[in-house]
Amino acid sequence: MTEINRTEYGKYGACVEITDGVRSMLVTTDIGPRVIFFGMKGGANIMFEDKNDDINKSGQFFDKNLPGKGGWHIYGGHRLWKSPEYMDTYYPDNAPVAVETLSDGAVFTSEPELTTKLQKSVKITMADDGTVTLEHKITNTGKEKTGKIALWALTVMDKGAKGEFRLSSADTGFLPNRNLVFWSYSDLTDDRFFTDGKKVTLDWKDRPPFKLGARVDDGKLVIRTKGLVFTKRFGCVDGAEYPDMQCNAELYTNELMFEVESLSPYTELAPGESAVHTEVWTLDKE
Repeated sequence: MTEINRTEYGKYGACVEITDGVRSMLVTTDIGPRVIFFGMKGGANIMFEDKNDDINKSGQFFDKNLPGKGGWHIYGGHRLWKSPEYMDTYYPDNAPVAVETLSDGAVFTSEPELTTKLQKSVKITMADDGTVTLEHKITNTGKEKTGKIALWALTVMDKGAKGEFRLSSADTGFLPNRNLVFWSYSDLTDDRFFTDGKKVTLDWKDRPPFKLGARVDDGKLVIRTKGLVFTKRFGCVDGAEYPDMQCNAELYTNELMFEVESLSPYTELAPGESAVHTEVWTLDKE
């Protein structure tokens, strides 16, 4: 049976624990929100924690547009972002989060953003078997329609992880059936990246950044780390327009961490309108 507890966790302060007694998840409420811990209860955290504040952004954009909000900090763990990635994507989420407790989880809602007028929330529930459902929502609280945006769910995992996804095997005749997208800093001769023609894998090593994206038809990313298998499932909508050259999934790694990312199709939100992007997580021993 799922239990919901209030607790404190390291430098992150107040958190809500969601647990089935076997797996434990901690979600920050003084900042974020972030899923800052996910692992077996009493075991290791598979999430990255930026304990030394190595990854942050500050400077003129923040001082000019967001006085008093401070700079942006990755903090670590899982977060909700807006794509495409511009400076306004890095909205500082340093304020306390509103929490609505449920019988099997909670809803975590940030304050509306001053620059974009977008408000982010994540409803997180855990089933009795430990399956976690995350309903990411962005609402337009402004008076004008947004441009094209997508919901972008980033799970920042600790170093040492290895991720994979399957390539499409659909028979599309004369038309292409798969894509692989690379960022300018990704060295295609890097042996962290590998494909056998059926699946793609990316491995963490203590090296500079590497990122790739794809349209993953089965909406499934599998990550192996610390003797555990973490699976993230999400949608792939036929005919929809996705960011980053039609990517609904992306993997990123650098010397500190390993990111597992999913994206919704592009949408435009009228005032008061919301969009939702759902992920389903499982975590089991390898």
